[in-house]
Amino acid sequence: MKKKLLGTIGAVLGLSLLFTITVPSATKANSNLLLASVEWVQAQLNPINTKVVALEKQVAEQDAMIKQLQKAVAEGGTVVTPPSTTTPTPTPTPDPSTGLPTTVYTTSSNVKVHSGATRDYKVVATYGADKGLAVIDQHKSTIGIWYRVEVSTTVKGWVFSGDVTTTKPSNVVPSEVVTKQAVNVRKGATTNYQSIELVAKGTSLKYLDTFKNANGEIWYNVQTAKGNKGWVLSTLTEVK
Repeated sequence: MKKKLLGTIGAVLGLSLLFTITVPSATKANSNLLLASVEWVQAQLNPINTKVVALEKQVAEQDAMIKQLQKAVAEGGTVVTPPSTTTPTPTPTPDPSTGLPTTVYTTSSNVKVHSGATRDYKVVATYGADKGLAVIDQHKSTIGIWYRVEVSTTVKGWVFSGDVTTTKPSNVVPSEVVTKQAVNVRKGATTNYQSIELVAKGTSLKYLDTFKNANGEIWYNVQTAKGNKGWVLSTLTEVK
């Protein structure tokens, strides 16, 4: 009886020892398997995270471009999407041997301003006849001279010399208004309207429109360098 009891106790102790040795090994294996699974998931997510960052950057750039185009449309002209940034637009080299006019005037009812100095470039604006355009550069090509002109404060383009003239027409549409003295840019076309900006003498303002009020005064609708749109009295300014 005693031997049988001792045998039973020995068997129980043996199983306990075996269990004690086996359990930690299984737990360690499971831990290693879990760690390997986590590392695999991270390895799969890393390329996705990189693509997400790149897409966010691209969306931000496109959003900035859209805002710029919206502003250009508000300033006048017919604006189209500029050439893709993946294919840089070459900048024509100006010809220093030819005199640079300060202003050119459109000679037909459908003059197109292009993003580059050939007709193959996209059209950034279209104007009717007698529109004055401020010239900031020029390029001499194989077919003639191209002038780089201001479409707006943020958009520039190129117009062919055959579509414009340097002679000011009698019925020219002004392109800018220059102040003869310090002038208030007002919300409306009378001095009763509040001033939205005070500009100094000699300031160049973008011309938008002309209005004759009930008092017989001629006022110009203009846009300042800050982007403010308002009205200035014609007798205090000069159109060009």
